[in-house]
Amino acid sequence: YRSLKLEGILTAPLNICVTCDRSRGGKVVLGRTHNRDMDLYSTVCAVQNLWLAARAEGVGIGWVSIFRPEDLRGLLGIPDHVEIVAYLCAGYVDDLYTKPELEARGWRKRLTLESVIHENGWPAR
Repeated sequence: YRSLKLEGILTAPLNICVTCDRSRGGKVVLGRTHNRDMDLYSTVCAVQNLWLAARAEGVGIGWVSIFRPEDLRGLLGIPDHVEIVAYLCAGYVDDLYTKPELEARGWRKRLTLESVIHENGWPAR
């Protein structure tokens, strides 16, 4: 785990903190009326779109998962009611992995497609 490159926060030319202000728009917001978490899902989709566009331009994106939200709130002045969705490091890299880095480094094997797609319901154990 320690061998994974985590210095991106300091070496990346661009760091992006993606947030979601769940109070924006008031109590009734189209798309969030019946599922309160739709704003969070939309924010995550925006992160993925950014990642895919960056990758197409040869820009690497790293999603930092090792941080304390309260530290980030203090450093960036993020109010308590705003959700921190992602902390990203962006920049040009020497090489882009052809498969996920965790798989390439032996941290975790990729799951088979058959093991994650279910037809007509969740399989019984």
